[in-house]
This record gives sequence, structure tokens and C-alpha cells, in this order.
Amino acid sequence: MFGFIKDIIRYIRLVILHLLYRGKPSIPLSDNTVIIAPHPDDEVIGCAGLIQALVERGTPPHVIILTGGEGSHRPCCNLSEGRIIAERKHFALRTAGLLGLPISNIHFLAYPDEHIALECSESMILKKLIETLSPETLLIPHWGEVMPDHIQTAEIIKNLMIDKVVSIYEYCVWMWYFNVWNLDEENAYILKMSHAMHKRKLQAINQYITPLAPCGKPWSGKLPKPFLKAARWNKELYFKVK
Repeated sequence: MFGFIKDIIRYIRLVILHLLYRGKPSIPLSDNTVIIAPHPDDEVIGCAGLIQALVERGTPPHVIILTGGEGSHRPCCNLSEGRIIAERKHFALRTAGLLGLPISNIHFLAYPDEHIALECSESMILKKLIETLSPETLLIPHWGEVMPDHIQTAEIIKNLMIDKVVSIYEYCVWMWYFNVWNLDEENAYILKMSHAMHKRKLQAINQYITPLAPCGKPWSGKLPKPFLKAARWNKELYFKVK
């Protein structure tokens, strides 16, 4: 019963936030954008519209996925982490194709799922990759995501880019689900998707959440209904932090 009430509150908050932010200015598009995703699916849930807008503009972004998402089934079954990584990588490549993103623009790192940290050896690889790509704009998870991997991903990028001339925007994945209200309205931006773009985003999300693992749950893990409701909005919300 308590869980049901919390979900109702989440839905109400979702409606309020959608109404509050739907009139915000459009996020500026830059020629060289890099999206940093903690897990395979975050790039689609948070930024599929932006990816398509940049592809249509002729400046497709690069996407760096930090983990293989191997922790998605730890609570429920004995699936091998290697198989989960392979499946979720496959979905990431399929969704990239669906959104028009060149496969060469997808980069997979090997941070341990649920243990992303600056001290990890992958951080040096990430730093060198970002230096090679030399982005004008970086996209990172929102500070209110609550999930440790999302928070650490953002902190790593802020640390690595502290002395760099680069614009940084936060995108929203789990922020919609948690009770985060003190948002930076003055630095909020919206990406409004066309009907075709929105349809492709929904198809891309389904590429991740429809296929079922042998245990009967999606490879990405079972996602809450309010979370999926937020992910299917026909707009995307971003916040400039630098």
C-alpha cells in the first residue's frame, strides 16, 4: 500500500515538472558533443532526442558508456555477467543504428557496474578518450539521480574537466523518479522532439526493455512504471552546469 502511495506521488510530481519546464528554451546544439552514460540504456532514456537532433544536423555525438550494466541481474538470478554485458552492448549498438548514430561513435569502457569511481584505472582511459574527442559540450547524469553510479559518473567528469573550456549539461534519467525538487530553473533547457523523433526514441527504449533474459526479466533489469512513464515524455530536460 505504501509503495502504491509513493508511486502516486511520483506521478503527480512528474506532471508538475512537465508543466513547469515545458516552456524552457531549447538546448543549444554544438558541433562536437559527447554523452557520458553510466550504463547501456542511460544514453537513450536521457538523450535519444538530442542524439537524433545532432544526427539530423550533421554533427552526430559520441557516446561513452562506462560499464557493461552487468549488475542489472545480481539481485534476481545467476546469469553470468559476461553474458549480460554482451547482450546490453548488443542493444546499445542496435539503438545507435535506430537513432542514426554511427557505430564508430559508440565507445565502451569497463568500469565495474555499481562501483564507478575516479580511482578506477578506467578513469585514465576515459580522460584520454575525452582528450582525443576534444568535445565542445559534455552531457552527464543529473546531480539528483541518487543512483551511486550516476552520481559518480558526473563527479568524475567534473573532476577531469575542472580546468577545461567545455560546456557541461546534465541530462535526466532517474531524477524523474526520486523526490528532487530544488532544481536549477534558470539554467534549464528543453529538447522538443518531433513526432518521428519521439517515435524512434520509444522504439529505442523498447530495444532495451522488451527483450527478456532467461529469468523472465528485461536484460536491463525491471524498471518501475513511474520511471518508464517519465522516460517516454516527448521532451527531454537538461540543465547547464558549466
